[in-house]
Amino acid sequence: MQMHLAIDEDSWPPDQPKDFIPVFVIHHQGQHTLQQETALQLAGSIQTGRFHSKLFQEDLHQSLREVLDNSKTTKQLVDILAPLQENDNAQFILVEGLPGIGKSLLLQEVAYNWAKGKVLQKFKLVLLIQLRSPAVQQVSLVADLFQLVCEGDIDATENATACCNYLFKNKGKDAVFLFDGFDEFPEHLQKDSLITSILKRQVLPHCGLVVTSRPHASARLRQQATIRVDILGFAEEERKLYIEQSLKEQPHAVKELTEYLEGNLTINGLCFIPFNMVILIYLYKQGIPLPSNSTQLYNYFICLTICRHLAKSGHALDNTITNLAKLPKPCNTIIQQLSKLSLDGLNNHKLIFTLEEMRVTCPGIETTKGALNGFGLLQAVQHFGLAGKTMTFNFVHFSIQEFLAAYHITQLPPYEEQRVLEAKFWNDPHFNMFAMYISLTKGQRSAFKKFIRQKQLSPLHAIKQFFSRDIVISNDILNDNLKSLQLFRCFYEANDEVFYTSIQKGDTFNHKEINLSLTSLTIYDIECVTLFLTSSPHKEWMMLSLFNCHIQDHGFRVLHHGLMRSDITIRELNLSYNDLTRLSSSFISDFIVHCRVEVLEISGNHTIVEDPALYGMLSHPSSRLLRLDMRLSSLSSSSAVILFTALAKGNKLQYLHITYNPIADEACDVIATSLQNNTSLVKLLMLNISAEAAQCLVQALQCNNTLQELGLPLYTENVKKSITLLQEEVIKNREIRGCQTKLVIYC
Repeated sequence: MQMHLAIDEDSWPPDQPKDFIPVFVIHHQGQHTLQQETALQLAGSIQTGRFHSKLFQEDLHQSLREVLDNSKTTKQLVDILAPLQENDNAQFILVEGLPGIGKSLLLQEVAYNWAKGKVLQKFKLVLLIQLRSPAVQQVSLVADLFQLVCEGDIDATENATACCNYLFKNKGKDAVFLFDGFDEFPEHLQKDSLITSILKRQVLPHCGLVVTSRPHASARLRQQATIRVDILGFAEEERKLYIEQSLKEQPHAVKELTEYLEGNLTINGLCFIPFNMVILIYLYKQGIPLPSNSTQLYNYFICLTICRHLAKSGHALDNTITNLAKLPKPCNTIIQQLSKLSLDGLNNHKLIFTLEEMRVTCPGIETTKGALNGFGLLQAVQHFGLAGKTMTFNFVHFSIQEFLAAYHITQLPPYEEQRVLEAKFWNDPHFNMFAMYISLTKGQRSAFKKFIRQKQLSPLHAIKQFFSRDIVISNDILNDNLKSLQLFRCFYEANDEVFYTSIQKGDTFNHKEINLSLTSLTIYDIECVTLFLTSSPHKEWMMLSLFNCHIQDHGFRVLHHGLMRSDITIRELNLSYNDLTRLSSSFISDFIVHCRVEVLEISGNHTIVEDPALYGMLSHPSSRLLRLDMRLSSLSSSSAVILFTALAKGNKLQYLHITYNPIADEACDVIATSLQNNTSLVKLLMLNISAEAAQCLVQALQCNNTLQELGLPLYTENVKKSITLLQEEVIKNREIRGCQTKLVIYC
């Protein structure tokens, strides 16, 4: 099949729908008073999730919602910047998101709209600073930083000095710094530099701050930020709108692309990132067959981009090239060199390359037409430093660098290929690259076969396996849940049904349990879990344990996004001791109901229990939740009110563990009322309440027929005797009513 590339001025970048920004979720930190939360309960809000929840759609009264809704969804720039605009105190907005999801674009929009007089008009100065810039990384004085921004102005030094003096007088109150790419800022500078001093409020302490970063690099900033913005990319409705606007007047194309995404879990998951959606629509418009996996998606995109640049440079192409090995000279030489640069960069955690590094790795890059920007694959950035101009390069998308690195491995001699596999295969930063590598080679490289079996074969068996499709996977790998899941995704990407189904049906998951406890998981690992579960022939799972896996909000949303589209039952889900915040609350609530979870453990996630949206799962008619463990989760009195109000309505939960939480006596009236009305709870463990409050709770059990165990704090002997007398009274009343009489109270 021959495919001809349509070349015109508008073919790349593709046409973009106007006035469209992907969905953002904003986290406003802060607590409500018990009275405010109680008022919300009286309004019935516990039955209602926030408006981004699919399960709960009732509208709240606007004034109540303003009190309740500490996290909200928005597409409006003014909403995102509202904390800066409306607060007199200095604000620090941390913007997190995956590569290609729109973080840098957001800051560019902020700077542009400020210059146009549309946002942040109370600030006299808004500075957009690219932290990847070598010049920025070298500055040690605020005056030098201002001079970089003023570079090109005739009076640069004078203006920089004037700005610096003005801001130091009011400690930066009239300025906002937009720091783009904290994850691209060198590790040693993240600890000690001028930028770090500004972020820590040691310099210009009253300035406004907006900082973008990939989640893996921003942990140290989360405690400093007053507001966190999580860029989610496309939600379902936004993606549908984007497709419709991109394929105007082509309803058949919209239908075809929508059905394709619904039927392809891998590509569907990728396309919540706007950049990947742009690529997919570009391929579709060019008539390229729709890809079946991410490797094909990036391969087609890279080849199309190179072909377009070759055609614009005057190269005669008979048809569109879809294989990097078939590129004409000298283009193929440059791409081979860039592929080596990609792998070297990944091995050394480098995303940014200097002009000198480009010259060393790619000697002909400056003399080959179109090569300096990698035939469209590289972005060149000009930096104006104190010592003169410099230039850096980065790939237009991180996945492009990963693909080229994977391609380079396939070109290595077997012994070098084997060395790379052994040194890097299980390293988190390299996993996506190796998934592409296996997809490119169909898992049939001799070096990969040797690596995966992890033991020597006799010469005869080695020759036999080389010419066979058989891959012998060592038991050390198969007995490791995470490694098995990672290999599964690799074979799934390679469309090798024989091997990925053998992992699905293997002994490792025979008990229908996935246990990744105490394993540090990346976003790619979460994708592996999601893909495995959604494509598994098993629809009922006994347990999914993600205990202490360092999962962040975005990681759980990847799991939520995949499993909410499937018919999976997970009886026991353990999310304890992760980095989940209240941003994940409504997603967890949806997940528990949809996946028919019976046991949920969320201990040690210190703000997740503070969101009312979480407790919708207790009163939802389809909920099957029987056990809930929320130890050490900073459950406050106000949130305990919400929890027990929902519990009174739900009447399904049997076991509740809320010890080691700061619940004060002020919540105990509501807890007592809930226990009077509850007909399901069998065991309740709680601490931190006074003797008087404890006696109030036990007294409330006079009307309760089901509770059998109650855990309370240690009290004096007199208090214990009093509680024992109340306990005996409850048991006698149950005998009279003909109910079960077991009631054990631990003090």
